Amino acid sequence: MSSTVPTDAHGLVRLLESLPEFDAYRVELIDGKIVLLPSATPFHNLIQVSVSAQLHQQGWAAMTEQALCSPDRSFEPKPDVIATGFEQIEDNANPLPAERVLLTVEIVSTDRDSDYAKKRLWYAASGVPLYLIIDPNDGLWELHSGPRGALYRIVERGEFGEAVELPAPFTFALDTAQFKLYPPRPGF
Repeated sequence: MSSTVPTDAHGLVRLLESLPEFDAYRVELIDGKIVLLPSATPFHNLIQVSVSAQLHQQGWAAMTEQALCSPDRSFEPKPDVIATGFEQIEDNANPLPAERVLLTVEIVSTDRDSDYAKKRLWYAASGVPLYLIIDPNDGLWELHSGPRGALYRIVERGEFGEAVELPAPFTFALDTAQFKLYPPRPGF
């Protein structure tokens, strides 16, 4: 390990990612705060794999937990899934500039505010054309499109089992029939 002390939050993210003690965590920078996310549940992971596979089968570069950056240095999220064209990743940039991403997908776990508010605003402000929130707590999905400033102008909603019609440049329907609801948490 290098003896260099990080001088900014992004450097601290890189340091934490390099420490074996944090291997079980996903390290993100959200609204200026370092967030350590524990390992996801099996249902979360199955949805993540399904979305990635469907995008890949349609010819898109689909990646999980790829760090993104933009001029807003208070964020470095790692969406559950991103999709872009293969030409957009030829330089192997990491973090990947958000303006190269066509779709981000977040699968809601416990921090609903982060997925529904903070990340949604950042993705829109960063120019990501499509943002899909998949919520296994309620069996719902929301597709946000038409970013202008820090807002998406169009929101389409549906339930698990209803296909998500992805607009151009994707022009295919994302199948949600196999997505599972999280079981009730003990004590709730």
